[in-house]
Amino acid sequence: MVITVASTKGGVGKSTIAVNLAVEAARDGKRVLLVDSDIQGSSIGFRAAREKDDIKAMSIITSTLHRDLGDFKNFDCIIVDVGGRDTGVFRSALLAADIVIVPVLPSQYDIWAAADNVENIRLARVVKEIKSFFLFNQVIQGTKISGEATAALEEIIGEDGIKLMESQLVSRVAYKNSISKGLGVSEYEPNGKAAAEMHTLYEEIKGAY
Repeated sequence: MVITVASTKGGVGKSTIAVNLAVEAARDGKRVLLVDSDIQGSSIGFRAAREKDDIKAMSIITSTLHRDLGDFKNFDCIIVDVGGRDTGVFRSALLAADIVIVPVLPSQYDIWAAADNVENIRLARVVKEIKSFFLFNQVIQGTKISGEATAALEEIIGEDGIKLMESQLVSRVAYKNSISKGLGVSEYEPNGKAAAEMHTLYEEIKGAY
């Protein structure tokens, strides 16, 4: 299974989600490869800080990514973290995916920016079938996503078959504190709310596959 965490908008938490999904998959007994396709190298930095050797990581920043990943058949789960720009690498990362997760912040500006991702996913689906989902991320604790925000996102999605995930990730300190230690939130605070949210997200993705 190849999971690509992607958005053409920066600052939506792609790397944080990617590395935490990698941790969840490793804890689930999967052989995991974390592919960093962003020149900023956030996911590679996470792997460098991680003491456990249960996650392999490498950088691929070329537009041949979707072909290159075919050489890594010994992994159960490949998670691709791709940078926030519409580039050849970005489009290649979509083509590599079985499942695409597009993080969206629950604000009107971010929802408008999601339209670019819909178009890119539509183009990739001309080549292959890709299950695609939007994920509300960094939701403010104690608030609910307004019906207007959800309706606005669903209007952008239209009839393209992209779904809104039931899972949501709340803005929590645990996500930031765990990264510097090379840990997922499920390791940093096993009984915390962030750990529960990430586990629920991982299970929803598994169920979609």
